[in-house]
Amino acid sequence: MKIEDHLEKAERLGGLRSRLNPADDYELWYWASLSASMNLFNAALHHLGATVAEDCFPHNLPVYIRPGDKPGNFEAVIRPFGDLEHVEDEEVESLIPPRLALAAAALRELEAVREPGVRGDMEITPALTGGVDAAYLRVLGITRFILDGEAEAGP
Repeated sequence: MKIEDHLEKAERLGGLRSRLNPADDYELWYWASLSASMNLFNAALHHLGATVAEDCFPHNLPVYIRPGDKPGNFEAVIRPFGDLEHVEDEEVESLIPPRLALAAAALRELEAVREPGVRGDMEITPALTGGVDAAYLRVLGITRFILDGEAEAGP
């Protein structure tokens, strides 16, 4: 996706997230948190030149889906890294610039509770929702700092 598309999607998901109750609507709130965070992270990766921004969507990396030659038609392609779906893969971790290391760590925290919290029987507690919220806010702050010009200001 393009940077502006990532940012628009993250804003929509952040708006949805703010209207949900973290405990009562945990699954939707969690997915909005994770998806918004990943879109912000991808926008920052593209901004820093670590990955390619284009009309391709990750499927099962390195397979991407892109628009085909006719409206509503899509094709699978194998290509270099563009948008990422997860950050824990060793090959993916090597792409992450140092300025995004703390955001990647926050994403790993979010992903660590994905399966037990959404598909498992993890109790939805204030500690869990507080941790998800804190990780989301760290990704938001770090990526916004980078997208707002930090990348040009220093190493």
